Amino acid sequence: MDDSDNLKKLIDQADEAFEQGNWDESADLYTQAYAVQQSFSINKGLAASLLNQKRPGDAEAVILDYFNYYLSEPNTAELALDIVLENNDFLLANQILSFYSQTPLPNIKEDFINDFVKRIRTAEDRHERSFKPEKEKISSRLLSIVTEPTAEQIQLLRKLREFNKEDYVTSAKVLLENPLLHPLLKSEALENLLKLGINENVDISFYGKNKTCNPSELMPIMSTDVYLKMCDELEKLLTDENEAQAENFKGELSLYAAFVYPFGNEIIKDPDLWTKAMLLRYGLVDDSQISDNQGLNEVKTWLKRFDELINTFQE
Repeated sequence: MDDSDNLKKLIDQADEAFEQGNWDESADLYTQAYAVQQSFSINKGLAASLLNQKRPGDAEAVILDYFNYYLSEPNTAELALDIVLENNDFLLANQILSFYSQTPLPNIKEDFINDFVKRIRTAEDRHERSFKPEKEKISSRLLSIVTEPTAEQIQLLRKLREFNKEDYVTSAKVLLENPLLHPLLKSEALENLLKLGINENVDISFYGKNKTCNPSELMPIMSTDVYLKMCDELEKLLTDENEAQAENFKGELSLYAAFVYPFGNEIIKDPDLWTKAMLLRYGLVDDSQISDNQGLNEVKTWLKRFDELINTFQE
């Protein structure tokens, strides 16, 4: 039996188990199928199975692979919102509303969006009643967040996803103004404000400088000029390398872009040079190609700083 026959058999068995309400079996079979071939249809079956298994956290992680696909059709958008609200992830729920306000879709009517708004507000209000005491403690901890271990800081930011939109924005602003907060946590908070469609100037402490930006005018980290230009240069330099290796390096470049978000051009002034400097560390470019470049020492200094920040994040 070849791979395509085996995949079809897995999907047929998963579909049958799902129709019979055997959620454990359908989730297992869809997981096996998804490992063979990632597709939206398999993703939907797996996500729905996980939700029915009362595993909304795992279901949300799955739907993020195809999130915009889910939002393009009413039925799948309903499934996505069911999963998101089951997680009390009001940050992502409000980002869905922002997506629809900025991206009109022919299949998504105004009444449908209005129904989403009502569902989200009702869920927020219901959650607020039980969550309020914990929420107040979280807000207080934000003021001294850098005194906590990095792992605790990450968990604290995850709890912010349970805040309503207004309170999340207020908390994010506190984080952005903290001069000691890890840059990756700041970039995550700022990108979330972008996805919420926040159209106002916010203050941010950026490597010792007090700066201002408007989230609605930004691009997502993976769509910034500096990241895309570094990736273009990577593809030029790794023409003979395997795809997996290139993807690993793109992951490292995305970290660089996140470290300098949203003012990447001020630090990564020459994206080509940064890409070569990274590959030089792995012995994949010749030192003579860049050793005469006067900006190399500055890039190396920043890369060393990023190494320290990565180590801090992993502690």
